[in-house]
Amino acid sequence: MADRGKKNIVLVHYHLRRGGVTRVIEAAREVLEKQGHRVLILSGEEPFDGKRADNVRIIQALNYRRTGSSVIASSLADAMRKEAREWFGGEPDLWHFHNPTLAKNVLFPTAVRELAEAGERILLQIHDFAEDGRPGNYSQQRSFFDSQDSFETTLYPVAKQIHYATINRRDFGFLKNAGLPASNLHVLANAISQMPVSGTPPERPFAKNLLFGLYPSRGIRRKNIGELLLLALKFEGQAFFASSLSPENPDWQASHQRWVELVEELGLPVQLGIADSGDYSFSDLVGWSDFIVTTSVAEGFGLSYLEPWTVGRGVLGRDLPEITGDFRTNGLALPDLYSRIEIPLEWIDEKELKQKLEFAMRRSYLAYDAKLPMGAVKQTWKAWTRKRLRKGTVDFGVLHEDFQIEVLRKLRSDPESLEQIRIPPIRIPDEKEIAAANRVVEENYSLGSYGARLDAIYDDVLSGGKGKVSHLPTSRVLAQFLAPARLNLLRD
Repeated sequence: MADRGKKNIVLVHYHLRRGGVTRVIEAAREVLEKQGHRVLILSGEEPFDGKRADNVRIIQALNYRRTGSSVIASSLADAMRKEAREWFGGEPDLWHFHNPTLAKNVLFPTAVRELAEAGERILLQIHDFAEDGRPGNYSQQRSFFDSQDSFETTLYPVAKQIHYATINRRDFGFLKNAGLPASNLHVLANAISQMPVSGTPPERPFAKNLLFGLYPSRGIRRKNIGELLLLALKFEGQAFFASSLSPENPDWQASHQRWVELVEELGLPVQLGIADSGDYSFSDLVGWSDFIVTTSVAEGFGLSYLEPWTVGRGVLGRDLPEITGDFRTNGLALPDLYSRIEIPLEWIDEKELKQKLEFAMRRSYLAYDAKLPMGAVKQTWKAWTRKRLRKGTVDFGVLHEDFQIEVLRKLRSDPESLEQIRIPPIRIPDEKEIAAANRVVEENYSLGSYGARLDAIYDDVLSGGKGKVSHLPTSRVLAQFLAPARLNLLRD
C-alpha cells in the first residue's frame, strides 16, 4: 500500500455522461488530486462535451449492459485490474465504485465480488437503488444469475475490506437495518457548487409585476408537476411559476404534455420547460428568480434544498423529511416547506382511489417478486389520509395525475374552494437568514469538506483488515424500500 498521504485510487462508473453522478466523480477527482493522490477513472465511454479525459480509460464492457455471463464478468474484472496496473505501475490502493448495485450493467456485482475475493479494498458508493422504484433494473439483474441463491449472495458483498457509502442518512439506515455492519458503512453527502447566476429581476422579460418562482428540474413524473400548477393557482396574482426543462425520455413526454395543455386550459401563470427553446439561459432564469420551488415527491440527495441559498434564494415547496432531515441536523432552517397538501376526499372518487392504490401496490410487489404483507393496503391508506373537521383528506402529492387534474379543474371552477388549501405563504428570506444558510452549506457541503470526508473514509477502508467475502441478503434491502407507507401513485 502507498503511504497514507498518497493513495492510488480507481473511480469506476458506467459512463461519464452529463448528470449528478458524473459531477460527483469530477468533484472527487478534483479534491483527491489537490490532496496529492493519484486518480484513475474507468468508464464505459468517453467523457461528454470534451470534458477532461487525461486520466480516464475506457473499458466498453463497463457501459450499460442487460445480458452477459460470469465468464464475461470475470474478464471485466481482469480488464479493470490490467488498466489500473498500467496506470499506476502497480496495484491500486482502493477501488471506488459508483452505483454498482443499480443493475444498469449486470456484470458489475460479479466483477466487484471477484475483486473483493482477491483481497482488493473497495468502496461501494450507492447513489440510487434498484429496489427504489426500479423493478425493471432489479429483475434484469436477478435474471443474470443462474439461481436466486447466486443473486442473494452477490449483489451486496460483505467483508472487512468492503465498505459502503450512501449520500444520505435514510439510505445509511436502510442498509444498517438490513444487516450491513455499521463499521463498514458511511454517509458521504455530495459537494455543493454555487448555482450559475447572471440576470437580475429588473431585466426579466416576463412576470414584470409578479414574483417569479423557478422550479429547476425536468418535468418527469416524480417531480410532481401537478403540484406546481396548484401553487400557481393558490398564489395567482402574486407569482409566476416555471419549470426549467421538459422530459427527454419519451416515456414521460405524453404525461408532461397533459400538464402543458392543462396550463393553457385553465389559464395558469405557469410556463413548463421555459428553457427548452434556448431563448433564456439557465443562469439568467436563476438570476431572474425571486425564489426556488420544489414539489418533487422523491429525491436521492436533495440539491434543490441547498443550492438556492448559494445565490441568495429561499426554497418554497414540498418537504421530504427523509432527505431534509440531514440538512436540518446540520443547522439549515427550511421554514417555507410543507409536508402535505390536504385535499378533501369528497373532491375525488374515493372508491376509485382505493382501487388504484391496491392495484399499484400489488403491481409493485409483483414486479419485485415479493409477497404483499398482510394489511399493507390499510397501512398505505392510513399514511395517505387524515381526518379534519370530521371529514377525510388525502395528500395531493400521492395522487395519480388523473386525480390531480380533477382537483385542479375543481379549484379553477370554484375559487372559494382554494381557501381549503393550506400552503405556507410566499416569503422572501432576509439577508441574515441567507447568510446563516450559506454558512451551513459552506461548512457541511463545500468541496473542501467533501474532500476531507472522502479522505477519512478511504483511510478507514485502508486501515481495516481483510476477510472472507459473505453477503447481505438482497431481500432485506428490498424490504426497506417496499414499506407500504412509501407507496406513491406518481412512482407506480
